[in-house]
Formats: sequence, C-alpha cells, structure tokens
Amino acid sequence: MLLKKNNNSLFVFDPLFVVFGVFLISLLVCACSSENDESSAPTVTEADLSVTSEETLIPWTTANDLTQQLNAALVYDYGVASESEVDTPISFALDSTFVIVSINFKTAYQNQYNDSNPSNNSVTIALEKEPIESNAIILSADGPGDTYALITSVLAPGYNPIETPDCNHQEFGDHIDEVFDSTLNSNVFRFFIHTTPDNDRCINFDRQRNEIKTYDNSPDNLLGVENETVVYKWKFKLTDGFQSSPKFTHIHQLKSVGGAYSSMPMYTLTTRKGTPDQLELRYAETDTQVTLTQTDLSPFIGEWLEVNETISYGSNGSYSITIERIIDQSPLMQYSTNNIVNWRPAGEFVRPKWGIYRSLVFADDLRDEVLLFNDFSIEEL
Repeated sequence: MLLKKNNNSLFVFDPLFVVFGVFLISLLVCACSSENDESSAPTVTEADLSVTSEETLIPWTTANDLTQQLNAALVYDYGVASESEVDTPISFALDSTFVIVSINFKTAYQNQYNDSNPSNNSVTIALEKEPIESNAIILSADGPGDTYALITSVLAPGYNPIETPDCNHQEFGDHIDEVFDSTLNSNVFRFFIHTTPDNDRCINFDRQRNEIKTYDNSPDNLLGVENETVVYKWKFKLTDGFQSSPKFTHIHQLKSVGGAYSSMPMYTLTTRKGTPDQLELRYAETDTQVTLTQTDLSPFIGEWLEVNETISYGSNGSYSITIERIIDQSPLMQYSTNNIVNWRPAGEFVRPKWGIYRSLVFADDLRDEVLLFNDFSIEEL
C-alpha cells in the first residue's frame, strides 16, 4: 500500500513505496526520452558520387563547340541519389587552358547522404584553343612602293579598284602610299586629300574623293550577295586636328549595285561639323537616309581605331558595328539590329568603300587631311 490510515483517521505516505515509485517514473521518462531521440535522428544513406571524363584533352574553336564536347565527354554517377539532389559545377581557368568539373550534394541534402569516396568527385580536363579557319581576304600595307599595285592585287586583280584625285593633281604624285606607324608597329596605308586642286576623279568638282573599293571586276568572294553574311574589318586613324564638312565627309560606305537606288549608299560612316562634331552611322533602305546612331567625334581623333562590321544581306537582314580604340579596346561606337532591310529591288551585289569622300560646298571649313588605314578584311561566313 502507498497510503495507510493513522490513529487520527488520516492517510499518510509510506516512505518505501515513495522511493520505489520515483524509481519507476525515472525509468519510464528515460525510456521515452531515448525513443524520442532515436526517432528524431536523420537517416544517413551511403552514396558514392563520381564524375569521369572520356577525354583528358579537348581541342576547341568556339564556346559552343567546347560545350558540346564537354557534354559528350563527361559521365556522372549519382549512386542511390537522384540528379535533382546534386550540383555539378564547372570551373574554367582564366586562360582557358583547363577546366575542373565537380559533383557534390546540394546543401539541403548534405545531412541525408554520406559520400563514401569523395576522391572521385572531380575531374580536370586540359583545353587547347585552336584557331578558327578563316576565308577572309586581307589587304595590309607591306612597305613603301607599289602601293596601287598591292591594293589592286587584292581588291580587283588586273583592274582598278582605286578612285583617287591624281588626275587633277599629278604634281603631288600618288594620293595613297605606305608609311611605318610606331603605334601599330607596322606599315599602314596613308590617304591624302587636299582642299585644292583635288576633286572627284575629274568628273565632279563640288566634292573630292580618295577611296578604294570592290566592284564588278572584283572576285565574287569580295561582293556581298543576297542571303549571305559578310564581316568587314579594318583599322583607321583620323589625325590630330581633323576637320569635317557640315555637308558630308564619308570614311566608309556599303553601296548596292543594280536597281534604281544604286547611287545612294546603303550604310555610311560619315563625320560632320557641328557643336560638337559628330561621327554618324547613316542608313538608306531606298533613296532616303536616316541616322541610326551618332556620337561625339572628339574621342576618335588622333587614335588608332578598329572596326568590326557584320551584315546579313536580305530583305529581313541584320547589321552590327563596333568601333574600338585599339590601345585599350574601349568601345567608342556600337550599334546592332536584327530587323532591317539589307537588300534593294533589282540589286546585284553590295560593295564596300574606304577612304575619304567629302563635299567642297563649305571648303572654308576644311583643310588638307591625312587619313591612315590598314588591315582591310572581307570575310564571307
């Protein structure tokens, strides 16, 4: 009995029974606590993650090519885990000479699995960047002498792709020659234009022209045709103090040949006197020009610049251009569109022109100029 009645008819506790009861309660509490601890402990599953590669060296050309080769070479083993429970990070060296591919559990699952062999959780693959084969036609200066013959040999062998004011200014000599440039550490083409007596090929006298081009006597791979994508690249420099006409001073054109609008350039890079002077990218679908973009000309003056221009020829074409300062690869002009008309009715082909073509209507705004060019490149993709 836990309780007994004393002489005064009151129930009192028996000390022995109290001690025994406390002992039983303690055992029950410990048992319950042990059961709760076991039930709340997470179950850890053994799983051996691994990643292997069938290749130790991957030669590659483009990022897309490298991605495809990696996907084909890598083999992941998730053990008893599921793909959704793991991460597979890929880390490239800054110089792209190797890549490290890893596999591990996501943070949310790291307490549920024990990877019994972490030594096979990463693989290193050597990478080798291969140059992309190019079909680009390149015209680069090779030193003084025979400059016209060099230009002709590339742009229109056996013909004449040069439009200079030599005819009216014979005493000056050739208006395009070659000089060594210390900034580029190479020879470059030097284009001259004089406010007088230079004109436009002894044909037009309200303007003057000193340009090189491709045209109908050029090889087919130098002419842009419908449904073709062409990349034009070149370097140029506007010398210190360069002056522009408020009318036009073209330094590059893409001209459509054939049809009713062949006299109007499709794309034009032109400098224009203003406040401040501007470099403009002009476009004409037919016979009316619009300005696609423009920017302050002053950062371009006195600097070697590199141009990358890509155009897809067609009624639903695309166009992009970037002009970078060579010394620091800083972009000074950028424009792109994926929805533009780049083909004209009855068009036969499109040809590029480089040099200087400027109006003499405001001759007082001009001076004798020297423009430098080099590394003209035309590549059909």
